[in-house]
Amino acid sequence: MKKIFLFFSFLCLAGATFCQIPASSYDSSFRTLYKELALHPWHRNSRGIFQDSVIRRWDRDIAIFVEGGSSKDRREILDKLKNTIAFLSPALSNKIRISFAVDKSAANYLISLTHYGINGWHLTWDGLNNIYNCSVNINTRLTFNRDQQAALASHYLLHSLGDFVSMSNTAPVVSNMRYWRQDLNDIDLQIVRLHYSDNIKPGMAKKDIDKVFSAQSN
Repeated sequence: MKKIFLFFSFLCLAGATFCQIPASSYDSSFRTLYKELALHPWHRNSRGIFQDSVIRRWDRDIAIFVEGGSSKDRREILDKLKNTIAFLSPALSNKIRISFAVDKSAANYLISLTHYGINGWHLTWDGLNNIYNCSVNINTRLTFNRDQQAALASHYLLHSLGDFVSMSNTAPVVSNMRYWRQDLNDIDLQIVRLHYSDNIKPGMAKKDIDKVFSAQSN
């Protein structure tokens, strides 16, 4: 009886260890989705020349500050962001941390609740494609419902972690990056985990990502 108990204990331990081992490969559906989200079809550089898009991600901690609107507006956005950050943080592989700044001068991620302009976000990156600043504009006349404002801020946070495109129309698996009023799902978490893994580097183009996927398949 003791031997049987030890045998099953070993099986349980082995099974738990196996489950903790991260997947080293991704199926074709996920690969298609990741490349569509992480790489824009093309972009025009400062000299007007079309170039392939490359990977961009943050190389430093993010400090968020929310300004404008009412105290209730800001509080609801902060509460939503806290939940989003708690969901995303495990996928960031300790590369960066996301927190909230107590004043605007200490922030590198500014969310402005305004009465003008369009809803959107703007990133700034260095010559090595490391993102170091983000500004978000939420027009409270266009998006006047607090729940919608909070959902939009959460949606933009996810996108701005990697300069991810807002739509992926052809990928066979679904990411909620396409739907800003839905909560994030496990696919979104996998995208962020891959984006901040050691295998993916800022400045990588499509051919470089394909080499990473090919190496993992072998």
